Amino acid sequence: MNNQITTANVSKLLAVVSRWAARIIGALLVILIVVIGIGEGMPNPFTQPPAVQIGFLALAMIMIGILAGWRWELAGGVISLAGWCLFVGAVTHFPRGLNWFFWALAMPGFLHVISALLRRHNKRQT
Repeated sequence: MNNQITTANVSKLLAVVSRWAARIIGALLVILIVVIGIGEGMPNPFTQPPAVQIGFLALAMIMIGILAGWRWELAGGVISLAGWCLFVGAVTHFPRGLNWFFWALAMPGFLHVISALLRRHNKRQT
């Protein structure tokens, strides 16, 4: 019995830590993307090649998912990860793989999904 209580507490702690890590990392990434967009200037996406248009759509999905994850963790995480997959498929052509920024874009969505699943698991245990 004592082992179940400890496991439940660890699961709840992991859910809280992953939720707040997703929120903090996500907020920093959204701020960074907005600052870069303002600093560099946003081109008209409709005058860009199709691959760049898909990249803009995917980046918008990532940011919407990150922000939606503050209220709806699972939906926000899934939208963010779907946008990330689209972004990686449309924009990356690196011979040595993805750099740290691409992986950082996936982290908030992944952590939101983990937090939502852990919270559902915790509700079933009680």
